[in-house]
Amino acid sequence: MEDQIERTLVLLKPDAVKRGLMGEVISRFEKSGMKIAAMKLKWANPDSAGQHYGEDIITRRGEKVRQLLIDFITTGPILAIVIEGVNAVENVRMMVGSTEPKSALPGTIRGDYSHISYARADAAGKAVANIIHASATPEEADKEIHIWFSEEEIYSYKTVYEDLTF
Repeated sequence: MEDQIERTLVLLKPDAVKRGLMGEVISRFEKSGMKIAAMKLKWANPDSAGQHYGEDIITRRGEKVRQLLIDFITTGPILAIVIEGVNAVENVRMMVGSTEPKSALPGTIRGDYSHISYARADAAGKAVANIIHASATPEEADKEIHIWFSEEEIYSYKTVYEDLTF
């Protein structure tokens, strides 16, 4: 498959914002050569959270997990980011690490900043506080970006890195 310039959605969840990890995470993406095409701090409401965690998550994880995720993402501010770069969806997912922080490798965002397991979250009756969401596919990225951003809020520009590598 040929390398593609893609956009993907990243959400820094309330646990990342409250722990002051926004700058660190943004820095990792920028240092890798990807760029920020849009970014905003906002408090997710139940409607936008419900759109984000749509019906497909019920099929994969069940209604209870979906509701826990909606409840969690609305507990504090989130930082919504559109990241652009070569194979951005795949590359961001590799940088983020396993959805279950306990299984995430050191060097990934979740591996470095979170360690909770599914079992611990289930025992506490909570969603897994795993710092970050990253779109899983280009199609999912397109859908999710438009939940959090209008087209006018997404910018195109060229970075020095692009001049050096493209």
